[in-house]
Order: sequence, then C-alpha cells, then structure tokens
Amino acid sequence: MSARLISAFIRRDFLAESSYRLSFALGALATLANLAVFYYIGRLFGGTLAPELAPFGTDYFTYVFASLAFFGYIGTGAGSYAGRLRQEQTQGTLEAALSTPLRTLPFLAAMSAWNFLFATFELLVYALAGAFLFGLKFPAANWPVALLVFALSAACFAALGIISSCFVMLFKRGNPLAWVLNNFEGLLGGVYFPVAVLPGWLLAISNLLPVTYAVRAFQLALNRGAGLAEIKGDLLALAAFNLVLVPASVWLFELSVRRARKTGTLGEY
Repeated sequence: MSARLISAFIRRDFLAESSYRLSFALGALATLANLAVFYYIGRLFGGTLAPELAPFGTDYFTYVFASLAFFGYIGTGAGSYAGRLRQEQTQGTLEAALSTPLRTLPFLAAMSAWNFLFATFELLVYALAGAFLFGLKFPAANWPVALLVFALSAACFAALGIISSCFVMLFKRGNPLAWVLNNFEGLLGGVYFPVAVLPGWLLAISNLLPVTYAVRAFQLALNRGAGLAEIKGDLLALAAFNLVLVPASVWLFELSVRRARKTGTLGEY
C-alpha cells in the first residue's frame, strides 16, 4: 500500500513539473552560468594553491564545483519539505494528502521522493558538465567513503527540512529555520570557500552547523581519498546530528499536524 501511494505522489509531481519545460531549461542554463562564474574566478588566480585549500589538495574551482554539487543534493532535503507543504497548502490539497493511510515516515518520504529523484538527475548533469565541459577528474577519490558522507549528510539535512516544514504547518508564513538554511549554511559551512578563511568568531558558529562537517568530509574523501580513520571526527559529528535531529524531526512534525488539526488551521494558508 505505502509503495503504491508513494508512487502516486511521484507520478503526480512528475506530471506537474514536466508541464513547465521552459522553467527546467532556464534552470539548467542558470546552473551552467553559475559554474562558469566560479570557473573564471579560479582562472583569475591561475594555478596558485591558497593555503586554506592545501589540506584538500585541489584548486579553487574543483573545490567549489564539488561543494556545489554535493550541497545542491543534500540541500534538497532541507528545502523540499517546507516548499512542498506550502504548495499543498496553497493548492488546498494538504488535508487530502494527510488523509491518506500513510504513516508519518512514508508520508514524509512521499513528499520528498520526486525532489530527490530530480536532484539525482541534476547531480548527473553536474557530473557530466564537470567531466566534459570543465575537464574535471577525481583520480584519488575514495567513493565508498564519499557515499557514506552523502548518506549521513542527506539524512541530516532531510531532518532539518522536516523541522523547517513544522513552521509552515503552524505559522504558514515566516520560517526562521529556512531563512538560516538559505542564507547562512552555504556561507558559513565551507561551500564556497574553506571555513579556515573565516575569522575566529564566525568559525565558532560554523562549527555548530552540520554542513561544515559534511562538506569537509566529502572534500577530503573526494580529493584526497581520505579513509574512515582520517575523517572519523566529521563522521561522528554527522552521526550525532542525525541521532538527535532525525527522531526529533518526526516527533515535531507529528506534533505540528496534531496542533493544526486541533486548532482547525490545517486547511488555511
């Protein structure tokens, strides 16, 4: 039953997204333009390896390309739940969606399934662009460890996304967690540059964010071929975040749904 309902959610979302082909094409062009900006910034500095990049053993463009591809995928979880929930609200379909016999975890999986499938496709486009347009190679990559970092990071950001959706459920507009995720995660988490360039007080804040450990571990596994022993600190930090955030996010979502039903605001937007 759950598999059929999740498949129905995916089919519905696919049909909705496929009707906006121009939007998809413009999004792809914007991605390539964004990559080109960082490529030419890297060209501006030539082959000079900044001291902050030395631990990763790679140049600036390769670093930021890998970070953007990685962060773009794991960030799907952070943004998809609140966005999809808000869409269901404005379309007047949230109550109907929540009335399906799906339990909380399958329902949350159904809400984000299409987003993750599409993010996987976008990741493939990124990989092809990196290989054929920019000539990037990762000969030293430790792919099993990189995939482990991917899994831990995706789960952590999905949990943050579920918590973010609770604000949408309760307050409709005004989502402080989404605001933080959208505006500060990339800046303070090492996506656009290593966190080592940050001043001490910002570095202290950066160390409180799961993205910092995720990006650093992924970069080391991808560019230096780091093994489990070398990045065990980052992996343990991600595991600790998951241990707290994943069960807390499911509990808070269930609590938010019950609260919205009790106050009769579930169908409001």
